[in-house]
Amino acid sequence: MDFGELRKAVEEVEVVDAHAHSIVSLDSNYAFIHVFSEAYGHALNFSSNTLSFKRNLRDIAELYGSELSLQGVEEHRRASGIQSICSTCFKAARITSILIDDGLELDKKHDIEWHRSFTPLVGRILRIEQLAEKILDEVRYLNTFTFNLHSRDYASNIIYV
Repeated sequence: MDFGELRKAVEEVEVVDAHAHSIVSLDSNYAFIHVFSEAYGHALNFSSNTLSFKRNLRDIAELYGSELSLQGVEEHRRASGIQSICSTCFKAARITSILIDDGLELDKKHDIEWHRSFTPLVGRILRIEQLAEKILDEVRYLNTFTFNLHSRDYASNIIYV
């Protein structure tokens, strides 16, 4: 079976990233290694031994034309700047639209408007559970809390967020 047509279609298709997270500045406290692994603590010491880590590091080093090491990739990122590396990645991935879940608590994250320099269509994903938690925290100490009050606040916040 010839997979040439399928390969061509896959390589040419434009992509919608339907659940992205905000890009953070290079000097963020969010360690770059967490792009490759969600591990923390002692487990993070072993993440660089995983096949996923090694394959992704190889791919990003090849894309950047940098040394094949985490340090080499990080040095290239700092030298090139966030705009340049983001542009390189968006173009290589053929991302034409992104929907950003900006509910993660990250320091120095770029706002949704900033992401428009890489793709014309940028939207926001609302983390409904965070909104519900915020409303519940606000009314927790009130004696007037009812399900109807919560539902009304919840619905009005979804509409105006």
